[in-house]
Amino acid sequence: MGDRVVLQCYDKDEVGPVVYGHWSGQDALAAVERLRQRMATRGGDLTYWSARLVQELINGNEGNLGFGIWNQDKLLTTDDSHGDAGCVLIDVNTGKVRLFGGYLTATADALERKTKNAEKCKARRERLKADGAGVK
Repeated sequence: MGDRVVLQCYDKDEVGPVVYGHWSGQDALAAVERLRQRMATRGGDLTYWSARLVQELINGNEGNLGFGIWNQDKLLTTDDSHGDAGCVLIDVNTGKVRLFGGYLTATADALERKTKNAEKCKARRERLKADGAGVK
């Protein structure tokens, strides 16, 4: 029971600790977005990205349950998912996020389709504008 999610920051050659949120699945992407904004000027700093990930996920919760952290020497895989929201991997060099092993995967797929569609629409508008079609 819960809305479990596991998250991990990683660099080319290193992985950060795994951060577990028992009731954090629906809040995970917002926490990751806050993390990406906060750490935009500290790319590649795995230690600080990992620390700020914990801070953003907990987000002022004053209780003593619901969150965990443990060391792991490899990237999370689908086998590490607790179900529910699944796994979130965050590349500290690019800010790119990978989602798998839970319902957040569907969210990622929908966002990717939306982004690709928006890019296609923008490219079409630019082509029409270049062709003098008067599109604004």
